[in-house]
Amino acid sequence: MPESRSHFSRRVNHALDDPKLQKALIGAMTGLRGRRNAAFESFDFAKGRAELKRRRQANLERLPELLDQFAQRLAAAGGAVHLAKDAAEACDIIGQLCWNAGSGLPSGRRMVVTKSKSMATEEIGLNDYLEGLGMEVVETDLGERMVQLTHTHPSHLIAPAIHLTKEDAAKVFGTEPTVEAIQRHARESLRQKFIEATVGISGANMAIAETGTIVLVTNEGNADLTTTLPPVHIALFGIDKLVASLDDAVAVLRMLPRSGTGQLISSYVNWITGPSRSADIEQSLTIGVHGPRELHCVIIDNGREKMLLDPIFRDAMTCIRCGACSNACPPFMAVSGHQFGGHIYNGPIGLVLTPFHHGLEDADLANTLCVQCNACQEICPVEIPLPRQILEHRRRGRKSLRKRAVLGLWTRPQLADTLMRAAAPFSGLVPGTPKLARTPFRDRVQEHHVDGEPLTIFASCLADRVWPEAAVALERIATAAGFNVGFPKEQWCCGLVAANAGDFKTAHKLTTTLAESLRNSGGLIVTPSASCFGAFTMDAPDWGAPPDEGVRERMRDSTRFALQLLDANRNLVDGERLSLKIAYHDSCQTLRQLGLKSEPRRLLELAGYEVVDLPDIANCCGFGGSFSLEWPRVADRLAQWKLDAIAKTGCAVVASDNPGCLMHIAAAARKRGLELRVAHVLELVAEHLT
Repeated sequence: MPESRSHFSRRVNHALDDPKLQKALIGAMTGLRGRRNAAFESFDFAKGRAELKRRRQANLERLPELLDQFAQRLAAAGGAVHLAKDAAEACDIIGQLCWNAGSGLPSGRRMVVTKSKSMATEEIGLNDYLEGLGMEVVETDLGERMVQLTHTHPSHLIAPAIHLTKEDAAKVFGTEPTVEAIQRHARESLRQKFIEATVGISGANMAIAETGTIVLVTNEGNADLTTTLPPVHIALFGIDKLVASLDDAVAVLRMLPRSGTGQLISSYVNWITGPSRSADIEQSLTIGVHGPRELHCVIIDNGREKMLLDPIFRDAMTCIRCGACSNACPPFMAVSGHQFGGHIYNGPIGLVLTPFHHGLEDADLANTLCVQCNACQEICPVEIPLPRQILEHRRRGRKSLRKRAVLGLWTRPQLADTLMRAAAPFSGLVPGTPKLARTPFRDRVQEHHVDGEPLTIFASCLADRVWPEAAVALERIATAAGFNVGFPKEQWCCGLVAANAGDFKTAHKLTTTLAESLRNSGGLIVTPSASCFGAFTMDAPDWGAPPDEGVRERMRDSTRFALQLLDANRNLVDGERLSLKIAYHDSCQTLRQLGLKSEPRRLLELAGYEVVDLPDIANCCGFGGSFSLEWPRVADRLAQWKLDAIAKTGCAVVASDNPGCLMHIAAAARKRGLELRVAHVLELVAEHLT
């Protein structure tokens, strides 16, 4: 039966309340991000990503051909390919191969199978299957061994025990809580297993068609022993691991270690072509001299062909399994991969892969933990559009009652207006909850009769009802620049709140209604909400028929609009006025969707402010629209990390250009009792108008 929402919520809360888990996650995630950034200082990430993406997409076009070529080349080298359509068939094939390999063992001796780290074997449930046949299965990767002994699943694609501290590891192994003692115990307990093993099972990071070679990228050396000591080596991997050439494999190697662990190259890169062979004695070819006498490659589909044929999810097949998307994901750092993902594949890529391998219900609750911050796509070495793919699965998944209630209200603006006005005096009374404006912008807007170019404000529902100061500031700046400002009061919502909930039908309805309300307005349409600008101009075509093209072409975000005004007329503001330093929070949509990083900083600097960047704790403040309603404790954890980062700057003012972020950070600051001013960039600029 699918997991209930209440049970899943308890798991999430338990993760948030576990201090050891939080210590392990924060230390590991921030460390991995820091090492990754350092590794790309000596290598052009954008150039490497473009090349790798091109190669991986080209390989997808040739998969049937590459599969045939790989099988032929491997057979010529003495190996064999076995094709499996699903998990059950893959288990059956591997079980039979192991059974054949152990047929010569003495009666009563239990067969030992050693394994190096492989998410594909986790995908098909191989360990349980082989143990059910009476075999002893031994994970030899140190993290996988800890996971095996604790009867759990990996919590990260490349670091399976990232959720455990060294104290946890010492408890598992029954040794002292030092790295040296744990390593010594692992070496002593596993060496004899390597020697006793009849079969060694691995995955493969790549399978090269032109040579029949599989490539293993590891750091511990256990894969070397797994693939060389036993007489039979079985490699299990998906059809997506096929690459055409050695050059393609090298392109992966340039990006995989840097993206995954922050290494220029991993400790071990094994290139295996067929079983072990030697011709050192009179040039007579002998198989299995120093290693396996058999090499079997089991290549699995298990939903991959379906993924390949789906235009929305096809790019997920280019994934190189580096785990960088998990390292960059703020909610993942808050709750770990045991909550953020399906029961096998975790992280943002896990939310995308799981429905194809294990069914939609296996990860649809975890899918709601995605805050849609776009950090995963930004850091992905093949630029997979993970946020869009996650939303597509969310569209098909279960919706919470709370989310359905909000969306139902949002489609009825008049009712929403009545309820929000009634709730405004009482909002924010509970610590950590957002405040609604007692007087929305639509009640404050002034009629202007300036003899100038017309300009229309699209305030967005949040700027109108929660942060009207941003719209007021935009009105002041535009008026000072000579615009005749208008505000059509029929406007409501861009549809983003519904789209983020996976309800594209409602999103399209809201977007269409907004376009109708703005169609007859004059001049440029400027919004102080960066996320709403991105939603209307960039995302909306995914939800249905694109909104009115004329309206879209007139839409502008307030940051670039105000910057252009100040660049054209420096006398609009008094840039010499004494002011405090400003800590700047990059909203996720501004930074990653709109690509604006220097622009808001330059705008503040032209207005006379000194801007201070925030140190990296979490990329996102945790608002995420309906995310903060559905997962308030996770959203609060991200907000607390953001406040920690702000505190490190020593600034008393934090600015951003997104009303949702401002509302969320302000609520978190009130909950903590901080004397912190939270302001929209436009507010600060308007305060320095001449």
